[in-house]
Amino acid sequence: MKKALLIMISIFAYSLSFAQEQNSFKFRDKSDEMTTEVPEYVSKHYLGNPFTEKFYVLKEQYVWKPLESSGTPNPVPVTEKPSIYNSLKKLDRYYKKQLKKGNLSEDEVRENLEKALAVCYSVRHQETKDLEKVLWKTKDINEIEKIFNFKEQIALN
Repeated sequence: MKKALLIMISIFAYSLSFAQEQNSFKFRDKSDEMTTEVPEYVSKHYLGNPFTEKFYVLKEQYVWKPLESSGTPNPVPVTEKPSIYNSLKKLDRYYKKQLKKGNLSEDEVRENLEKALAVCYSVRHQETKDLEKVLWKTKDINEIEKIFNFKEQIALN
């Protein structure tokens, strides 16, 4: 198991260095744009109102409901880029558990989650097929955390 993980990490690192020019994402922190009026029925986030607003903005960006028609009178909401959105939600649940267990401090959780939220908001309108493929294949929460918490640029193959 450890060998397979090391091989996957080395392949991922190699692909990152190899694909630097083709598929690299540069992220600008747009988290200051992630404010909106949150309806009262929305449940509060465990880290407070700023995170409630940011998650609400992301949900508004990523999840939409198709128009009703005679064939589908009650359409199911559609998530665009589900691997990105669901990975963020998975990371949020992980941080909540780690905070409850005392493995991470609230400041660490805030900092890491703010970075992940900024990345998700930034890539919403970018071409992210490669990022989505990596996130779709990645089941390990530590790998998802590494992907979302890079510094300024990530390149994927």
